[in-house]
Amino acid sequence: MLLPISWSKEYIDIDKDIMEICDKVTLTGSHVESINKLGLDLNNIVVGKILEIYRHENSKKLWITKVDVGTEILQIVTGAQNLQNGDYVPVAKINSTLSDGTVIKETKLVGEISQGMFCSYKELGYEDSVIPKEYKDGVLRIFDENIILGTDIREILGLNDTVVEFEITPNRPDCLSIIGMSREIAASFNTYIEYPKKLSLSEIKNKSNIDVNLISNNCKRYSLAVLKNIKISESKRKIQNYLLNAGIRPINNIVDLTNFLLLEYGQPLHAFDLDKLEGNSITVRNAIDGEKVITLDGVERVLSSEDTLICDAVKPIAIAGVMGLKNSEVDENTKNVLLESAFFTKKSIKATSKRLGLKTEASIRYEKGLTPHYTLEIIARFLYLAKESMELDIDSIFDNISEKEENSILIEFNTNLIERLLGLKLSNEEICKYLSYLEINTQKLNDSLILCKIPNFRTDLSIPEDIVEEVGRLYGFSNLLPKPILAPNTIGRKSKNRAFEDKVKSILVGLGLYEITTYSFIGGNIINKSKMDVENTVKILNPLGEEFSIMRKSLIPNVIDVLAKNLNYKNEDMLVYELGNTFLSLQGEKIPKETKKLVIGSYGKYEFYYLKDIVVNLLKILNVTDYEFKRNINIDYFHPGVCADLFISGEKIGEMGQISYEVCKNFSIKKNIYVCELNIEKLFNYFNPTTLYKPLIKYPAVRRDLSLVVDKEIDSGDIEKIFKSHSNNLLKNIELFDVYVGEQVEEGKKSMAYKLTFQSEYKTLVDDDINEIINDMLSDLSKKLGAYLRA
Repeated sequence: MLLPISWSKEYIDIDKDIMEICDKVTLTGSHVESINKLGLDLNNIVVGKILEIYRHENSKKLWITKVDVGTEILQIVTGAQNLQNGDYVPVAKINSTLSDGTVIKETKLVGEISQGMFCSYKELGYEDSVIPKEYKDGVLRIFDENIILGTDIREILGLNDTVVEFEITPNRPDCLSIIGMSREIAASFNTYIEYPKKLSLSEIKNKSNIDVNLISNNCKRYSLAVLKNIKISESKRKIQNYLLNAGIRPINNIVDLTNFLLLEYGQPLHAFDLDKLEGNSITVRNAIDGEKVITLDGVERVLSSEDTLICDAVKPIAIAGVMGLKNSEVDENTKNVLLESAFFTKKSIKATSKRLGLKTEASIRYEKGLTPHYTLEIIARFLYLAKESMELDIDSIFDNISEKEENSILIEFNTNLIERLLGLKLSNEEICKYLSYLEINTQKLNDSLILCKIPNFRTDLSIPEDIVEEVGRLYGFSNLLPKPILAPNTIGRKSKNRAFEDKVKSILVGLGLYEITTYSFIGGNIINKSKMDVENTVKILNPLGEEFSIMRKSLIPNVIDVLAKNLNYKNEDMLVYELGNTFLSLQGEKIPKETKKLVIGSYGKYEFYYLKDIVVNLLKILNVTDYEFKRNINIDYFHPGVCADLFISGEKIGEMGQISYEVCKNFSIKKNIYVCELNIEKLFNYFNPTTLYKPLIKYPAVRRDLSLVVDKEIDSGDIEKIFKSHSNNLLKNIELFDVYVGEQVEEGKKSMAYKLTFQSEYKTLVDDDINEIINDMLSDLSKKLGAYLRA
């Protein structure tokens, strides 16, 4: 937001140095981006009047002029083609300095002495973007009356001004205006602004027969005025100066006034050539998909049904809140004008501006969020300025409100909140005084309660804490003294779940595993290669690419991919883990279920039983008991002969196994790889953080070997269950050390050899103790599993 300080000072009476103003306003929350003091490089450039102009006899392109600069008559030879007798122009006298540092000297041009130079906008330091089109290649001509010849051009063009650029935060659209920033400056210095004059509309009757139809929900209020018998010309110098210094190109007296009001109040206006409109109606509607229009910049735009159009009885005449169309442009032939001041919703304007790639001063303000309360007031201000600067007739005004104006926001404010949040003791009178500078009206309800009426332009204030902030910034946050925290001190610590996850990671690192981290989103291709289904997966609406289009519901595809890449990198052995989130879409639920899981992957020397041993050690260190592994042959991505589920107290916690040959082929994997996936959240429920230590047993252990013949389908886990059920707590360890299938056993059978270790805490075991237990085990194994001792 560019703020010419001289413009702002029309509304505030503050005689302060520019640096003091900027420092004070910065402390109250308006960040200053830059300070630009205009005209510093210009020197000895004055206003002159052309008394005589004639063609150079030896040149078809040059003119010889006699120019009155107040104190003398100068002869200047020029190539400018837009000059005539009586013009007032900027004259760079001998030894004057232009904006780029060029020093003007007396010179001869084709034999004629030239005692200076006429200046264009560019030579006076203006950017190309703001120079009026008719002066792009010519000398600046000044049309204001009562100019004293020889006056410094900086005074005439407002180049002795200072322009401050402010950073405006998204929550303060009211500051995107000269009035808004002037309010902030005035409040910072504990004073008030004086609002500019407006024309009284009470005596102007709606005599026109223009009907306004608001069909689109994107327009909440539409005000207009019909002006007739206008003469299009250049604006007054003062209006042009303010526009130029604020970064807006002057066009003509009508358009310049709309831009002037846009900057002054932050409310966009648009002027249509009334004679170019067809019919006697204005309709605000949504565009039709594919509808084409040509905007004022000469570009054809293709619209969608999300865009809003202003239309006459036949055709569109403007893209609402963004830009007018070429077919209704105000030009030098315009006699009658329809002036629009409307309120459009910020969501619709933002969508249109972004989709069309078209940002304008109007759309920027609508996007931030305006209020519908001032559309008619801005027209009254426009009419006041128009009556001052040009001849015109006000035919009619019109105001159509599609919805009732919202009442001002009322906030019940407890003044004790000031001390609690700012550590500052202020009386109710002081608080009300600060709020009055911000035009927040207050009413005392009791000793500690104030009713605050928020002005309509402050759309950012809605809760009591907002009032605290407003008081604090005017008092000066830099003036607040540090106070001790009243809340009791607390020690930050990790949650139990997070501490458990850290413990799991620590255990796995201690067991020799490396941690990996992969993306939470994967592609359908890797899911298909892993032979998993995509049912109940969460699809990403705006993925980075096809390979990142789905939120993973398992960590297994990720770890398979990592193992495959490491095999390609010639890593011979691999043992890794990842602890991460998975996501599952549930029917009827808007938010997917998020579950923390652990995956372990290995290949090379780390085969299936090594992986199982890691899981068993993990469970033991976590003090998890009553677990068992059960064979599972129905998981597509695991080899049916090397696959098991892990159960704890009857609840499935995870699965592990060798990845199937088909999946390995899909990933171009030529080694056997093994994967285990556990549900960490379920595992946490069985974790016992308390570890009980027992003294070492002082009595010797007794070991017995048993070689059993069983059916091939019998799992070792079933046998071990029976061993444990008859151990009388004396069986301390079971080790399967051999499995044999061959000629020495019957067909359909297998031999399984176990080493059993017995030990008592109370005595030395003798053969009778062990034999009784062994006999019970063999009897139960025979009944339940048909097992018998191998001869």
